[in-house]
Order: sequence, then C-alpha cells, then structure tokens
Amino acid sequence: MRKILLILFLQFSFAQSLEVKIDSDQSYLSYHGNHPAHQWVGTSNQILGTFLFNQENPELSKVDLSVPVFSIDSKNSNRDSNMLDVIEEYFYPVVSFTSSRIEKKDNHYQVVGNLFFHGIKKEISLPVDLLIEEDRVIVKSNFEIKLSNYQIKRPSLLAIRINNVITIEFYLVGKL
Repeated sequence: MRKILLILFLQFSFAQSLEVKIDSDQSYLSYHGNHPAHQWVGTSNQILGTFLFNQENPELSKVDLSVPVFSIDSKNSNRDSNMLDVIEEYFYPVVSFTSSRIEKKDNHYQVVGNLFFHGIKKEISLPVDLLIEEDRVIVKSNFEIKLSNYQIKRPSLLAIRINNVITIEFYLVGKL
C-alpha cells in the first residue's frame, strides 16, 4: 500500500512538470580563467539536455544538462586547442550536470547535483536565480570550481601556472 501511494505521489508531482526547451540563441555557459599575465573567457551556446520545470513547486524540477567541450570558444584558437588537450577532450568530450535536489533559500535556489568533468563526478551545490516571465523561464548562476578537484594539470605561461580556480557562469533561457 505504501508503495502504491508513493508511486501515485511521484506521478502527480512530476505530471505537473513541463519540459523546457532551451533557447540556444539566448543561453550560454562560460568559464573565466586567470593567469597573472592575462584573463580570458570561453563561451558555449551548445547547451544540451533536459530541464523539467515545475511551476507550482520549483523544488521538484529536474535538470540534466551537458556541454560539448569542443564548442567552448575563447576567441583564441591556440588557447582553445590547448584547453582541449589539457582537459583531454578526446577521452572526456562533454561536461555535464545532473540535479539531485533543489532547495529554496530566501529568494534564490540551491541546485545540488553531480558535475561530471574530466572523467570525475563530484557533488556540487549551485546558487541559482530563477525568473519566470510569461512563456519563458530564465535561470542564471555563477560559481567556482577548482581544476585540481578534477585532476586537471594546469598549463603554464612564462613558467607560471594558470589559477586553480575558474569561475563558471551560465544563463539559460527556456520556453515553457
């Protein structure tokens, strides 16, 4: 009897979720890298996956997104080529995130889930701002990761390695 009630509850909860179509013309993911000699930004508009959004209770939403690493462009082909070698794109062609839970904190959300990067899966918590407009939802976040946590050998310039911490920013626009 408990199992039947649980199944009915889950079906009812997820029945109210809408699959959001990500608008790749307006959405992006970027990373910000730093070295004492310069800074740079690499950006991709190729955000793939699913976003099931529950308008009545956003905490019940689900996210499963990925970005092909070859799609990240820093406007410097040499740097991009080096980045693909450093993160071993031929073994690990995508970076992905799958949510496990969403928690509301004041007027913001924390999306907890697994980030899969360079063959390593780590649970992280992302601060997220959510804006709902007529027929679309906008999700934005800004967070940091350490390259060493994903066993990435940091490249160097003039015998000085790039910073271990990179900032990830994403801006997702989805049509309801």
